[in-house]
Amino acid sequence: MEKIKFIAPPDQMGAQIINVPGFEGAIFKVNFPESIGATDQSRWFDVIKCTWQELEDGNWTGRGWVEEVLEYTISVDIHSDYVDFVIRLTNKSSEIWNETQAFNCVNNADAVSLRDHEGRRHWVRSEGEFKRLIELPRVFGPRPALQLYSVEGAPEGKDIPFVDAFKSTPKDVAIEGWMAIRSMDDRHMVAVVSKPALFTFQNREYSCIHSSPTFGPLKPGETGANLTRIYFVEATLEDWYKRMRTEFDVIDPETL
Repeated sequence: MEKIKFIAPPDQMGAQIINVPGFEGAIFKVNFPESIGATDQSRWFDVIKCTWQELEDGNWTGRGWVEEVLEYTISVDIHSDYVDFVIRLTNKSSEIWNETQAFNCVNNADAVSLRDHEGRRHWVRSEGEFKRLIELPRVFGPRPALQLYSVEGAPEGKDIPFVDAFKSTPKDVAIEGWMAIRSMDDRHMVAVVSKPALFTFQNREYSCIHSSPTFGPLKPGETGANLTRIYFVEATLEDWYKRMRTEFDVIDPETL
């Protein structure tokens, strides 16, 4: 079986994941990160300079920076049915960052078996129960296709400036720090989960799902780390969830 492959232009944020088992011919577009930094002054891809480098084992490493503001590194580790992105962010500014985030995008629009513009095959978990995304309340902001959700145990969306700016987060609703899409035949699924998760995001226009992690508070010169994993599995939602919890409960991003 051919190994999952990650492809990235040397100086662009966007990359692709191909050769994924169970998703023949599918192209998964990823932007890691689409935006990054302090949640009240996050820097978007159009101002971030970046580089990518492929390693001999097929894994990748990346680096991005905004002069006198931030610098980050990404380790892309490819496995048989998942890809890990470990990001380390350093505060290069003279300001204290009370909260930080990486806005990581997994775009499934070019994976035909997954494409779901109605959100009927999108799954989340809230209050201990699996729920289709369409079962949750929505807030229609300036861009109606977008929806953001607070994460259980994290600050509410209204208290995260980056999230609140979208005006698309329902009140009194929180989910776990992952999102998944089931394939049309209900055999396969793609899920994105991060640790520690800060908020989630979904855009029906592109069938994209985000689990956005935090690096925690960072003082000038400090570095924080987190993990975002994309699963590409043939499994029931319940079986995948048991596996994911077993794996993530013991992960410490600082040691990766």
